[in-house]
Amino acid sequence: MVALTHERRTQALPFAVCLLLGAGLLAADRLSLLPRPTLLRAGFTLVGAAVALLLFVLSRGDRPARSRRVPPSLVTKAVLLLAGGGVVATALVGSRVLPFAVVLPLGLGVVALQLRADPAAPAILTQLSALFLAGRLGKYLTTGFYFGGTDTFAHVAAVDTLLRTRSTAAIPHGYDLYPVFHFLVGTVRHATGLRSYDALVLAGIALCTLVVPLSYLLGWSVFGSQRLGLTAALSVTVLEFFSYHALYFYPQALACLLVLVGIYVTSRLRYAADERGFRRLSVFVVALVATMVVTHHLTYVLFALVAAAAVPVALARPYLFDSPVPEVRRWFRYRWLFPGVVGAVLLLVYWSYSPSLITVGIVELSLGLLLDVATVPPQQLYTYGTALPVDSVARAVEWLLTPTGLYAAGLWAVLLLAGYELLDRPRAYQRGFTMAVTGLGLSVLLLPLPVPVPQLERLQFVVTLVAIFPLAVGLRRVLAVDRRYAVAAVVFVAALGGATAFTVLTADDVADIYIEEPREQVSMSGDQFRAVQTTAGFVGAYGDGPTATDRVTNRAFETARFNATAELDAAPSGLESDATYLVARERWTWNVVALGRGLRVGEQDTFAVSRARFSVADATRTKVYTTDHTRVYRSSDGFAGLYGENGTSL
Repeated sequence: MVALTHERRTQALPFAVCLLLGAGLLAADRLSLLPRPTLLRAGFTLVGAAVALLLFVLSRGDRPARSRRVPPSLVTKAVLLLAGGGVVATALVGSRVLPFAVVLPLGLGVVALQLRADPAAPAILTQLSALFLAGRLGKYLTTGFYFGGTDTFAHVAAVDTLLRTRSTAAIPHGYDLYPVFHFLVGTVRHATGLRSYDALVLAGIALCTLVVPLSYLLGWSVFGSQRLGLTAALSVTVLEFFSYHALYFYPQALACLLVLVGIYVTSRLRYAADERGFRRLSVFVVALVATMVVTHHLTYVLFALVAAAAVPVALARPYLFDSPVPEVRRWFRYRWLFPGVVGAVLLLVYWSYSPSLITVGIVELSLGLLLDVATVPPQQLYTYGTALPVDSVARAVEWLLTPTGLYAAGLWAVLLLAGYELLDRPRAYQRGFTMAVTGLGLSVLLLPLPVPVPQLERLQFVVTLVAIFPLAVGLRRVLAVDRRYAVAAVVFVAALGGATAFTVLTADDVADIYIEEPREQVSMSGDQFRAVQTTAGFVGAYGDGPTATDRVTNRAFETARFNATAELDAAPSGLESDATYLVARERWTWNVVALGRGLRVGEQDTFAVSRARFSVADATRTKVYTTDHTRVYRSSDGFAGLYGENGTSL
């Protein structure tokens, strides 16, 4: 009777979640808490809850393994050919949208079918790694010089400087004290002869691809289940942050991968078979945390927040499973926690020697926002001769059908399924309960939020490291549907994995598959990048006054050892600057253009300019240098009203 009551309550929970979400969205609309288009976009939560309800009802907890009908080696060869064909097709047509819109869902669907049966771990890991690698190579082949959030420019320049000077002191932006990333990329460049950019990106692709087998080992170690290890590996292919940072590879991305290795080694410490094995792992983990300290300064503060969130779950776990009270203390033995303790000590000691300005700035801003003594200046968008789409109900509904909307709904559905599964069969996940619940609670931060949060993406990537645990549980439940409904599970996994490769984050260079307004530039063609470098060389050699330009162009100037020191501001009347020279680019008419360097007042402003106004300004301003992609204007009196109403309005 008790078991029947528990089952009924568990079955009723998904229905209750759907009703609560629907009622909450309706109440928020009635109370006008948020604009209606924003609430409609938040409707992905209701869609995901409905999908989770359907999959939960169609699945059962324990599924007997079925024998394999097709040899794993044959399936693996077919998936490898499929992935390789996608890369070749991308190179031939110059676009990855169509090839990988077919390859990734089809390949992941095949993997899902195998995971429903008696999967062969080497075959599954090979297939998942191939599909992940192919998707990243497709983006690499179609983006020219991809710089994402612009940090890539600085790190390419830093690697060039390191190899030229043979001195870490020459690495800029404070990374002379955290040089591991640049040593790694510099080593790859030296060994292969590649350009610094190619060495950086290919190193990121290779290391992030290795996360697939690493997640398998981690899932197996944490849960004690090979099948959950395989679904943990599958979760890597459906999380957009791994896909994004494989190409937007920078020190925090490397540090996060080292944290993932640290989590795995620490999990092995708990289950070391003998004292000799424990000592070997201990030596390795101490060396690892020492390396991590000089890799990236902020990542470990952020991961400390994740670890802090796990503490109450670990404390409550013994009581939930009727374990002896002394087990609470056993979880916090120094023998198992010493990697974190040693890492914290090393980090504090090193920070006392090398204070991190970016960490101090972010902490000050966060505390200021929490205590209501500081505000983030709102970003102003100025439009010169162009009109951006007005947000509407129709555009919000269309957003739900974009890859980003599908990804959000699918991710939310898997997380809900993980929660239902943990409530339905908690003892089946007793060994990995702490990591699964902690990851489940924090994974909400990976979903689209209705309000922007400064620097949230830094925390999101760290949260991704623990999100693989609840996703492993949720995907296991997805793949446990009754064989009569196997198609539903396979289509769901295929659609989620396919959408991951084309979200607004992972496909930020492909503007024509989205309905949103133009975004900031994230990549340059080879010709555009060379034009910026030659322009920097000209202004640096012949300029007799300060230079101003936009944020992307100025970051690109770093690769040519030049810096535009004058400010460029946007106002309703047009662009303004006291500089003698202003560098403009043709690409300004394609994208929203960012100004400034940080979070200070006025430095988040952006503008969009029409082709007509750009052409008028180009014809009326004094040009001292021009290429197919760049212009250098000169004015001894500075610039005012550029692209605005003072003589350039059309």
